[in-house]
Amino acid sequence: MLLYEFPPKLTRTQKQQKAASDLAEHKKMQKALYRGLIIGCGICVLAVFVPVTVVKILLILLGAGNIAVALLLYRFSALSRDTECYTRIYEDHIEHRQGSLLTKKYMSVSLAYSDIVKSEQNPQGRMVFTLKDGASPEVEGASARQQKELAGHTLTLSFIDTKSKLYLIENLYEQIHYPKKDYNVIEDEEDEDDLWDPLHKHGL
Repeated sequence: MLLYEFPPKLTRTQKQQKAASDLAEHKKMQKALYRGLIIGCGICVLAVFVPVTVVKILLILLGAGNIAVALLLYRFSALSRDTECYTRIYEDHIEHRQGSLLTKKYMSVSLAYSDIVKSEQNPQGRMVFTLKDGASPEVEGASARQQKELAGHTLTLSFIDTKSKLYLIENLYEQIHYPKKDYNVIEDEEDEDDLWDPLHKHGL
């Protein structure tokens, strides 16, 4: 049974609204890309006329960094609107398709919860699943790095839709063996006099 799906099924009106929103976002990010490229190239050109070698190198690095950041932000924005990517969470497995930030390649995964030994998040916010020996998740389009991870019984998934990841963590933490944290709830004990004062909670 399907529990959660991204992207969700939309009505015709919602599809039209999303298309208009995506187009506006694309134009916005395209302008930011051009601005970043122009600034980066301008800094590199300026570096040519600087006589001090150290300053010249720093300016070139700054310009190149500005160009790289502009390209990565544009690609990330395009990836967040990519209709090829999806996440479908079922009772016993997850189907997921993710794109690469640097290339236009995709990896498709069908992973059964029964193949998972433990799961955690890495510092980048990606889900890292440790798999059982002999586990055979269905994976297509894996890069050389991802294939090496799979050989070591590890699978890393990145979620464009944060709600998909949160749904897994909050509702299926037992199935994916994610460490559930129980936070202590601190309750403010009310004084007996406060119970008779309807304004005490407002500090009056």
